Amino acid sequence: MQDERSFFSKWFGFSGWRIMSAKTQIFTQILYRIIFLFGLALLIIGYGYITDSEPGGLPLISMIVVWYLVFQAMINFIFVEGSR
Repeated sequence: MQDERSFFSKWFGFSGWRIMSAKTQIFTQILYRIIFLFGLALLIIGYGYITDSEPGGLPLISMIVVWYLVFQAMINFIFVEGSR
């Protein structure tokens, strides 16, 4: 059970944001949050382009959750694993 928790924490934990907060300036943090919103907007636009409709409740929530986990994993690997 401990190995699963460390795997999840390594990939999707908040360690990347903590290290980034300690190392980087405010401008960089704002830039990463803008990149997150830009990526989410691209997902929503792509969904609308493919399905020719706006995403409803479940597809929108799914896109937000999946993009959050992917983005969180990227932040963790850049700032936690990349700094070792």
